[in-house]
Amino acid sequence: QRVWSFIRKAPSLPPGGDRVGEATAPIAPWPHQARAFERLYGNWPPKLLIADEVGLGKTIQAGMMLRQSWLSGRTKRILIMVPAAVMKQWQVELYEKFNLNWPIYDSGKLRWCATAAERLPITRAVSADRWHQEPMVITSSHLMRRRERQRALLEDAAPWDLIVLDEAHHARRRGAGSPTESGANQLLRLMRRLKDRTEGLVLLTATPMQVHPVELWDLLSLLGLPPEWTARTFVDFFELAARPDVTPDAFERMARLFQAAERHGGTKADSEDRRLGGLTRLKAKKVLRALRDHAETPRRQLDSRERAAALRLMRAYTPVRRLVSRHTRELLRRYHREGLLDTRIADRRVEDRFLDMTDDERDLYTAVENYISTTYNRASESQRRAVGFIMTVYRRRLASSCRALRNTLRRRLDAAEGHASAHPVAWDEDRSDDELSESAQAMHADDLAEADREALAFEEAAEIRKLLDMVERLPPDSKLDELLGILRELRGPAGCYRQVMIFTQYTDTIDFLREELGKDRALRLMCFTGRGGEVPGGDGSWRPISRDEAKRRFRAGEADILLCSEAAAEGLNFQFCGALVNYDMPWNPMRVEQRIGRIDRLGQAHATIRIFNLHYEDTVEADIYQALSERINLFQGVVGPLQPILARMSGTITKAVLEGRAGSASERAEVAEHIKRQAADSAPGIDIDDAVDAEISMPDQPRSPVTMEDLDRVINSPGLMPDGVEVRRLGPREYSLKGPEMAEGIRVTTDPEYFEEHADSVELWSPGHRLFPAAAEGVRRDYEWSEGLTLKDILNDLPMPDKEGDR
Repeated sequence: QRVWSFIRKAPSLPPGGDRVGEATAPIAPWPHQARAFERLYGNWPPKLLIADEVGLGKTIQAGMMLRQSWLSGRTKRILIMVPAAVMKQWQVELYEKFNLNWPIYDSGKLRWCATAAERLPITRAVSADRWHQEPMVITSSHLMRRRERQRALLEDAAPWDLIVLDEAHHARRRGAGSPTESGANQLLRLMRRLKDRTEGLVLLTATPMQVHPVELWDLLSLLGLPPEWTARTFVDFFELAARPDVTPDAFERMARLFQAAERHGGTKADSEDRRLGGLTRLKAKKVLRALRDHAETPRRQLDSRERAAALRLMRAYTPVRRLVSRHTRELLRRYHREGLLDTRIADRRVEDRFLDMTDDERDLYTAVENYISTTYNRASESQRRAVGFIMTVYRRRLASSCRALRNTLRRRLDAAEGHASAHPVAWDEDRSDDELSESAQAMHADDLAEADREALAFEEAAEIRKLLDMVERLPPDSKLDELLGILRELRGPAGCYRQVMIFTQYTDTIDFLREELGKDRALRLMCFTGRGGEVPGGDGSWRPISRDEAKRRFRAGEADILLCSEAAAEGLNFQFCGALVNYDMPWNPMRVEQRIGRIDRLGQAHATIRIFNLHYEDTVEADIYQALSERINLFQGVVGPLQPILARMSGTITKAVLEGRAGSASERAEVAEHIKRQAADSAPGIDIDDAVDAEISMPDQPRSPVTMEDLDRVINSPGLMPDGVEVRRLGPREYSLKGPEMAEGIRVTTDPEYFEEHADSVELWSPGHRLFPAAAEGVRRDYEWSEGLTLKDILNDLPMPDKEGDR
């Protein structure tokens, strides 16, 4: 009773109780993740936008908070809303890193993660008006934003203790040119109403700034801004802050907002702040007093140097500082220099290869572009959403590989002629790509099927057959020879990159590449797609393997080349691999950044990672990439202030392709020049890296009162295990655990590292495991615990049996 009562209460006991979640999970957070967790959990209920660069562990920070708040009892109802394409990734990450097996709600079912004991996912049918009764659930933000689904969240569901929204930048305005309340998309409208039905709200995004500063205001207003910081004053403040000098009247408006931020936000500036550097201590205090004074006179008496320091301070102490947590690779390099981070941050070496098409390839490109614009123009205004989506798919698949286009045209021809295809087009591979328009991103399975039917009405079988004849006469892509040359360069004596990841958006392109690369018997290949992991079967076939097995094999060096499709890119963390090739280029460069994030992560083994991007010369996307490269060093570092421009690139290409302006050199040049002008003329907006708290101090971290070593002592003591639970030792910290009414035991471990390496065959026995909490929940007696007590102290104080037979 004492042991299990303490285990249940420990997460809420000071000091150190807030570390139980971390100490009993297979996770060792990096310093910046521990600091972000402190901001989330130490300021309950959390209201925070986590805006770290790709690859720095936003989900780790959120997962630490989710586990600890659940263990401590702070949260009993949690809703996690994420894009449909990454629901499974979130579920697997919560299970593998935090021992939380929480269900996904989709297609009328709740589906739990497959585990070592439950090889297949556990599913339970649930109605659309009852799924939200599940205490912890992961669901699609694409699904929830639909009008017919919003009633369940806003009227039927009980309030939530905590809501997490991933890819929060999807909640935005359709046209953010002015700070008005109109134009909010469905997700933003949903979140504006949902924020009042939860205590805590955490937003995640790697794209913290969009087209206009008002879009950042939209997100922060969900978290709670001072009433003085309206959309208009927010935009006004940052527009003024971006100027080299401001008028006395503008300075006064900024000072009033600075006072409101201090008054309501709880984040107060200090006269020792580095932004007041260069001033004496007395003058620094004078500046701070002047900014806080209700009268204008002290501010008007500041000299030019003091005024400049005051402006720097006001720019830094806005509500953004309190409501946004942001880490960049450059900030982590500071951690490394200060000795707070043992692991260095890798440098990038990016090479763009622009390749000439063959004459036949060029003819095919022209024919496809003519077909797209002609078919699109046949549709009425109301039908163009569906038709445009399908038409741009043709263009993207052609840019990926001729094989991807060929297979799509074959399936499309079957549909146009009324034949049932054995392999219908998997439009999901296009929807999952975050480069699509707002309307396409919001498409659910039913929407995609409807778009398919609508577009087919405007397509002609004869025209599809003509395109198919052209593509079937072509030899393998000319890009293939360039890829082979890159692999020889990387893997040769001067390259020293034995393992390489090759990314493409489409599974059809993966199949083409594995056929061609497989002709070189010296290359050991493996695939990771929406189908899961695959390895050669030995007879020319490919056999499926589990996700975990695929990761384990590549990590163990059992494959030289890992072919990855876009659908499987999320959740792959391969810090040991130092080279990556983008065989096709998404229309939104931030998708390329997410691919690179698979290897450009903390703990990267190579000092320099190599990245190769393959483009077809004289295409509209290649022209735009070149134009942007002239403006910025694209992909050399994670792009911050120009993210809004990059986010518009997809829409620019889509518009050019559908309007037939992607073919001629002059029209392509005009499109490229347009986006280059946008980059050159873009207003600085909010320099978010200057506005957030960039200090690198670490929070105090007392020891956890419960550790995995303590739990190993518990499972080794029969007198401490609940009645009906049988334990048999299998090896060091590995056991067979059999609960009441179980036909056979399951393998469990108390070693987090062992679990992390063998998550597909063993389960972690710690809070969160389905057989673990039963004993703690069965405790009927409450105890008083002295501060600083640990489970180890209690175990040492108990009369323990000498052998297994003693009870």
